[in-house]
Amino acid sequence: MSPRLPQHAGFTITEVMVVLIILGVLGAFAAPAMTRLLTTQKVRSASYDLNADLTYARGEAIARGHQITVKSVSGGTDWVSGWEIWDMTASPNVKLRQQNALAKGIDFTADAQSLTYGRSGRATPTPATATGTVSFTIVPSDASAVTEMKRCLRLDPSGRPTSAIGACA
Repeated sequence: MSPRLPQHAGFTITEVMVVLIILGVLGAFAAPAMTRLLTTQKVRSASYDLNADLTYARGEAIARGHQITVKSVSGGTDWVSGWEIWDMTASPNVKLRQQNALAKGIDFTADAQSLTYGRSGRATPTPATATGTVSFTIVPSDASAVTEMKRCLRLDPSGRPTSAIGACA
């Protein structure tokens, strides 16, 4: 004699619909938080990338005893298009690194189009700023972004980059 199958195997359409509705409600609550998290990560990533490249450029200037220039790809103060690091003393000039355009959804501006690290590790901005230092402001394109989503990267007088939460004031 073969075993009998239970008469009610599986889920009813009502049970499946209830589960889908619950998943939809949970997804509706999670989507805004996920969007904010992704935007914050884009800003943070851009800040870390620039910080690492400025530290690299400063170290190369000191190690090589040459002037090393970090400049915006766009040629202006909008750095969202990316940046390049050049050894301008070498003949011909040598590109050491390049950062491609950043993710959409962030604004990235600076006080200068470029900065040149000398042998001492100090940075000189172009064009010269009133204070002699450079600030980089990295914020979400969304105007309603909160302070915790913004980053300010500044060069101290010795040329070292420092990062802080919030827009540059």
